[in-house]
Amino acid sequence: MGKKSGGRVRVKQMGPKGGMPNIGNPMEELAIPPDQMIQLPPPVDKNMSQIWPLNETFTMNYDRFSVIYPNYLDSSKTVKQGRRISAVEAVERPTVLDIGGALQSLGIRHVVQPYKGYPRDAESQ
Repeated sequence: MGKKSGGRVRVKQMGPKGGMPNIGNPMEELAIPPDQMIQLPPPVDKNMSQIWPLNETFTMNYDRFSVIYPNYLDSSKTVKQGRRISAVEAVERPTVLDIGGALQSLGIRHVVQPYKGYPRDAESQ
């Protein structure tokens, strides 16, 4: 014998006899015409990279480069938030482009990935 259903009743829903009348879309009069719709820009490619020096764009293998997130150098962050150097030597709110410019002035090969963020910081994502 099967399990008892506990007195539950199963009701099958059925539409009206003769089918539903075709009334169309009731929201059609509120629809915005395609020529008046706002066109959003395409989403940003998160994997975009800016390689320096440019003459090594296709030959550089940067898989084994060290990563420097701005949080590592930010004096307004605590060690728990990701700062890796002393607050005295740190900089107030550095950007990825600031770090890239400093590396470029030192002649260090690097790759800037502006749309990547520090994993533990929601603001930088």
